[in-house]
Amino acid sequence: MKTLKGIESYGCFNLGDNREFALEVYRELQGDDVIKAESVISIDLVEKQSGIPFPMALKHCSYAQLAENVKIITKALFKHLNLER
Repeated sequence: MKTLKGIESYGCFNLGDNREFALEVYRELQGDDVIKAESVISIDLVEKQSGIPFPMALKHCSYAQLAENVKIITKALFKHLNLER
């Protein structure tokens, strides 16, 4: 989230080790790839290699889109962990 002091992180979803699954979920998320002046919230797709985070993609979203994105991620993770293994 963009604040007066800079960017503050306040949440993280661990999508696991399956890169294709993570990319698939990320593609479903709402938001814009283009930075706008009114962009306040961003969702970053980060891959860790040897414990080091590497940014892969970034989406800017509204509060309503963030709420929808949490639903999308939660539903996808539930299905992946409970139904597809």
